[in-house]
Formats: sequence, structure tokens, C-alpha cells
Amino acid sequence: AFNEEIITRIMEKTFGVGCVAEVSILQEKTDENNDKGEKDAITTDGGADKKSTAESTTSHRGFGFITFSSVESRDAAVEAGTVRGSVKESSKRKHTLYIRSIVRDDENQQAKNGADKNVCFLWKKFRCPYLDNCKFSHTGEGGCIEKKDDATTSSSKKKQKCFAFKKSGTCKLGDDCPFSHDISKPVESTKDCTTKPVKDKSQTDCINWKNKGKCRKGDKCPYKHDESVREKVLAKKKAAAEGSSKNDRKKDKNRQSLSVRVFGLNYDTTEDDMRKLFEHCGPIMEITFPTFEDSGRSKGYCGVLFTSPKAVEQAVALDGSELQGRWLQIQEGKMFLRKWESVENERKEKRMKDDNGQAVGEYGQKVKKRRKHGFKDD
Repeated sequence: AFNEEIITRIMEKTFGVGCVAEVSILQEKTDENNDKGEKDAITTDGGADKKSTAESTTSHRGFGFITFSSVESRDAAVEAGTVRGSVKESSKRKHTLYIRSIVRDDENQQAKNGADKNVCFLWKKFRCPYLDNCKFSHTGEGGCIEKKDDATTSSSKKKQKCFAFKKSGTCKLGDDCPFSHDISKPVESTKDCTTKPVKDKSQTDCINWKNKGKCRKGDKCPYKHDESVREKVLAKKKAAAEGSSKNDRKKDKNRQSLSVRVFGLNYDTTEDDMRKLFEHCGPIMEITFPTFEDSGRSKGYCGVLFTSPKAVEQAVALDGSELQGRWLQIQEGKMFLRKWESVENERKEKRMKDDNGQAVGEYGQKVKKRRKHGFKDD
């Protein structure tokens, strides 16, 4: 419901901030409210507060009075005539407020102009919707809004077509169906359809023959198989294959490894022996030579890193050579030391389980765990 604060907000939003000085809305009066008003006049200030809250809950009579702060804002509001606004700022539903100026007459002129005060405001704007049922008088220049008959309004609105009748030609509801059963067939066009000339298939090239140089249908294919077209396709494929092979060779050169793996070493072999073996192949950057922790002897394999791929080729050529009574196995590639050590650790764990958890040495002997001075056992 509208109150003074809401009307003030709507007016200030339309005609500017501070344009309203005061707003008063007339409330409906009943016999009970009059009796309460007489009692509240005798009560204290606390009773007066209750009276104000009671008045706020009562419904208003539908009109009120606004005092503007300036003549300009008043004239602008009267000239506008109507203002639209909502009870809440966030609400989408808006109401129309009608504005008109108050005409104050003298006592002598009240009797003459008494009839003019009861003239309908909407009548003067030619938009009174109540017709003969309006509470105010319809005198002077004005008019009402003519209501259209239900028959004309219903005929003006187009009915939606019944989907079931359109699909199957029948409807279960029959005449009670709210949708329209007037479905007219589309009118056939009377325009002369110009037929496009059909191309001869024997004169057009076969797509498979043109793109792949071959056709599954062979002689049964209705399209053209030109040998010159086939030769061009095969030439393109051959050039593409040669280009890809060259690129593969370049990639292979770039991917060529600089490392060598050596297997089958004697346990007495040292790192210096490996340097002497591959010394003539080329400069060596690094040798990974794993050894046993207790004896310090070789584990039987190692990895060598060279500086050039030519040195790797010469080292791989020594595959099958003899060193300290053992035939060596030399492979091109990096030495994955962690992988080999993980396999070896798994073998050790199996042996340790068989020997009741004791450590095992190179020759399978039981090795005691040494205690570090100043530290407790884990």
C-alpha cells in the first residue's frame, strides 16, 4: 500500500530531489475509529503512540494532497498529469498516479461551482473506463474508453492450430477442442520449374581417380578415368613420400644417441680398463661404473657417454670383443642405472627373505650390519 514516503520518493524521482515539501493521505474513518479517537484523546503519550500505529495500519481512501516546495515543480507536475511508480524500488509492477491542481473557491462561489468539483478527472482526459458506473459526473468536454465486444476480440485473435488434427487429420476432443481445425493445404506453385541440363557422367572426372589415382569400380564406373590425371596424382604421392623420408633421416640424425651400454664385464674390471678400451673411438665425457658397496668391485655392466655420434658408431663396432676373458655386449643407448639397480634390489630382497632378513654380499655370504658410532639402531 502507498504511504507518504513512497509518494515522496516517486515524485522526487520524476520531478527532482527536494521538490516535495509535505504529503498527506486521507485515511478511511469508521465508527470504531471515532470511538477510539475519543478515548485516545484522554490517554497519555503512550496512548498517542498506539493511536498513530493504528492509523498507519488503516487503508487510505485513494487520494491525498501534496505540497510542493516551489511553483515551478508544481506546474511541471500538473502539466504532466500522471506519474508511474511502484511501491518498492525493486518491484516491476507499476501504478499510475493522477495529478491535478486544487481550486479553492470563496463561500459565495461554492454553490455555483459545486457541480464542477465532482467532474471525473479521467473524463476530461477522454479515458474513463467506467462509463455509466463512474462515481463522478461526466459533464462538459470529455469522453470514455469504448470497450470492445467479446465476439470481436475473440475473432481478432488468431487461434493456434491443433497439432493432432494437423498430424493425423482427426482430434479426440472434436468440437470441444480449443484449437483451430481449419488447416488449409499449401497451394501448389503455378510457376514453371525450369529443369537444369543434366551433365553427362562420362565427361566428368571420377573423384576417387582424381584424388587417389584408383577406383574400386574399375570399368563399371560411369565417370571418366583419364590416365594423365592418374599420373599427376601418383607423381604428387611419390614426391610427398621422398620428402617425408628425407625428414625422417634428419630426425634420425638429430635423435642419434651419444651413449653406449656395456654388459658382460668381469667383476675385476675397473673404470680405467674401460677408458683404455674406448680410447681410440673418441673423447669420453663420462663413465657410469656401478660397484658393490662392500667389495668395491664391478657389478658387470657400465655406461659410457661420448661427445660425438661417430665415436658411438666406432664403440658399437667393438660389440663381441674380449676383455679379461669375457665377451662384451655393447649397445647404443643410454644406461638406465636406476632401472638396473631397482631390479638388483628386488633380487636382494628375495635373498634377504630367505636368509631371515640378513644382508647378502657379492658371493651370497651373510654380511653383518655395521653400527655407526654415536647413533642408535633404527
